[in-house]
Amino acid sequence: MFDRSKIHAALNRYDDALPRDDVLPMGEEGPNTVASAVRLKRRKPFGEVMKFLLLIVTVGPLLFVLCLAVAAQGIREMVSVMRTRLYQLPLPGIEKLSEYQGFADLDLSHVASALLFLAVTFIWVRVISEFKGLGPVMGYRQSNPFAFWLYTLIAGVILVTDALVFWAGLAAKNSGWNDTPAYVPIACTLLYAAGLAAFGALHQSYHQPDQV
Repeated sequence: MFDRSKIHAALNRYDDALPRDDVLPMGEEGPNTVASAVRLKRRKPFGEVMKFLLLIVTVGPLLFVLCLAVAAQGIREMVSVMRTRLYQLPLPGIEKLSEYQGFADLDLSHVASALLFLAVTFIWVRVISEFKGLGPVMGYRQSNPFAFWLYTLIAGVILVTDALVFWAGLAAKNSGWNDTPAYVPIACTLLYAAGLAAFGALHQSYHQPDQV
């Protein structure tokens, strides 16, 4: 009679020597890859960097000043305590701001509008990244719905609040829009929101390009 255990042992030695389909050669992607490929980060061309910086220097300050001028007015209209001047705050040395022209007019609404501008820009960068499939939040719809809807709610509230604040600043009684049609502040608010979205898309496309 044949010893089947010896036959199986001999066949197993030959099987181990044969190439397997589930193990890929070195350098190819797969679950059993011996050495995974390293994703190199290439330096951006000088022209692309200069173009990005030129757009940021040109568009960024315009949107920021527009936010300070209009959104700050809207915040003052909605929350009266935000009219408090910065030099009136109980902070050591801050009263010196009243001695400088321009700085004496700064109040809490300017600080709040600046923070809101930064938050909205960051949110647009993340939203565009998620829609391009470059972020983890969209994957939470199945694995963690609570986290997905929580992030969505927070982002939506901040974006809507920013639009309402900007509209309130345009529609304020002392903003010079009394003689204009009612749809003008709404149209300007939509343009402002679109500008912030485009500004966020510019940052996202530069820092997280679709192709590497």
